[in-house]
Amino acid sequence: MKKSWWKVPLYCMVASWICFQLEIRFLGRWAIVTLPDGSISSDNTRWMLMSAGLFLAVVCIGGFFLFRKMTRKEIFFSSSALVALNIVLGIFTYLTQRIFTSFAMLWSELSEWTSVFSQIAFQFGLNEWLSAAIVWILPPYIFLLFGKKEVHTD
Repeated sequence: MKKSWWKVPLYCMVASWICFQLEIRFLGRWAIVTLPDGSISSDNTRWMLMSAGLFLAVVCIGGFFLFRKMTRKEIFFSSSALVALNIVLGIFTYLTQRIFTSFAMLWSELSEWTSVFSQIAFQFGLNEWLSAAIVWILPPYIFLLFGKKEVHTD
């Protein structure tokens, strides 16, 4: 257990950084539309579809290739480490966003893979703290579906 606590947080941060780069450099262009009056806007439906596709890719790659050999208990503790980090850094970012703008941007870049959850919460008009709790807590535990059951040795 001591060896694997870092796996889910590290994977999620690397995947978030890659997702952010893909969205900004390549895929985001697909969500930009030119309106009839010549102004440029983003299409929220396209952006949500793109975010959902990236989320599913991150979950499938992590679940089928990286976390398949871990037990559900190991994934749970590793995901809990990420959730604790999300809560602490998310609250810190919220409280200091005017002072440490660059940190807020970095943290948003390292938590990008779950952006589809915040977009869905926004569409339903959820409270910002409830939305943050959903985004900070639920996504890492999805990897539990891919872990193997506890191995009992007698």
